[in-house]
Amino acid sequence: PLIQTMRPFTPWLEGEMRSNHAGETGAVNIYKGAIKALDIRRSLGLSYGDARKGQLSYEDRLRAFALEHQDSEQHHVDLLGAVLDGDGISILLPAWRMASFTLGFASTIFCPRGMYLTTEAVETFVEEHYMAQIRRLRYEAAGTVLCNDDGKDADENGTRTSLKARAELIVMLEHCCADEVHHKEKARERAAEGPFPWFAWVDTSWQWFVQTGSAVAANC
Repeated sequence: PLIQTMRPFTPWLEGEMRSNHAGETGAVNIYKGAIKALDIRRSLGLSYGDARKGQLSYEDRLRAFALEHQDSEQHHVDLLGAVLDGDGISILLPAWRMASFTLGFASTIFCPRGMYLTTEAVETFVEEHYMAQIRRLRYEAAGTVLCNDDGKDADENGTRTSLKARAELIVMLEHCCADEVHHKEKARERAAEGPFPWFAWVDTSWQWFVQTGSAVAANC
């Protein structure tokens, strides 16, 4: 892909791509943790939500949700991994895998609805994170065009290739971001179905905790 011609990335972009890859890897493991929790709940006879005629039970719907979104996040990991090509991968990846698995497991084991809250919180942060990168890349591309128009850049072919590579990267990030928005909205819809906690602050406190943790992890 043309994106490879941008390597080595500028320091800020190198850090963001490393963060993106680690974040998507974490997302895969959040869903794995949720699925493991659902398996344990089923084995202990704790599953709830009877299946209606022709419909899945509450926890089977969550399992289908987790499996579908896990596949989507794995696709993102593969895309980002191909761009990084083994370079720039976070050395903390094993820790992020473990922490993310634990988050997905903890979100589900006691109250499966918690997984929807976690997904909405994580994806809200990820959407903002991707959009910040997309805005900066567009700004830099516009600056490159202006520079070239002023005659300050004599290498037109190189500039054209650079702009195409940047555009390709923006399209990839927009694709990933759109998927995350879909996950967020679907999780919000499912969470709105209940069952609800006794106090509304339980939801808001949990989501604040998850979003704060996501922000801290993204900057490591």
